[in-house]
Amino acid sequence: MKPQLLHIAYSPWSERARWALQCRGVPYQARTYQPLIGEPELRWRLRKWTGPVSVPVLLTDSGALGDSWLIAQYAARHGAGPDLFPGGFEPRIDAWNRLSEQGLAAGRALSLARVLRDPQALLEMVPPAMRKLPGAAQIAAAGVRRTLVKYGASAQGNADALAAVLDQLRRDLAQSVSTQEPRTLLAEFSYADITLAQVLAFVHPPATGLKIGRANRSAFHDEALAARYPDLLEWRDALHAAYRA
Repeated sequence: MKPQLLHIAYSPWSERARWALQCRGVPYQARTYQPLIGEPELRWRLRKWTGPVSVPVLLTDSGALGDSWLIAQYAARHGAGPDLFPGGFEPRIDAWNRLSEQGLAAGRALSLARVLRDPQALLEMVPPAMRKLPGAAQIAAAGVRRTLVKYGASAQGNADALAAVLDQLRRDLAQSVSTQEPRTLLAEFSYADITLAQVLAFVHPPATGLKIGRANRSAFHDEALAARYPDLLEWRDALHAAYRA
């Protein structure tokens, strides 16, 4: 039986898992997770009754994997394709993954603050069948505020935090020994490239990978950061062209 991936189509966290599974050619069944509505089942699947829970989660015959990192390691053990965790480099890839988490957290706070100011972006976060219900945008706004509280997010200072991650990515790419085109963080394409490419979704969303509505695409976009990091956006898009089917 194929593993089942609980995911959110517009989430960079989910995209890390989808990309890793696709890259290794691991078959899976995708299932869209609905925040709030789907939380009781998610807690049951993860056997986690308190504290925050989130997707992606990969349901396998041997249990639930509740993190993009764990899902990528599962992908590395199954299928075939680029070696996502080359021997001897896993600690370094783990450090890049933690850097990615910092950037994604900062970007989430910035983008959700914009979503709260845009009624159309709020409606896009509601399942299509429910968008005409009275108060749909208000329900979505409550969910966004809950997410900001859940992750302790504040927009203050997050632009600087996101820029610091992008500056480090730029330095690491410049120091890479890669001779590949596009350039990779290690000598070859790995999970390090997948995880850090996602941070750029909060600078300007990619044309492929994320399924995101027009208003939320605008909310994810940061005009100042996009002007500051065009080289990194070009790098991300080249990775997509080369490695993201």
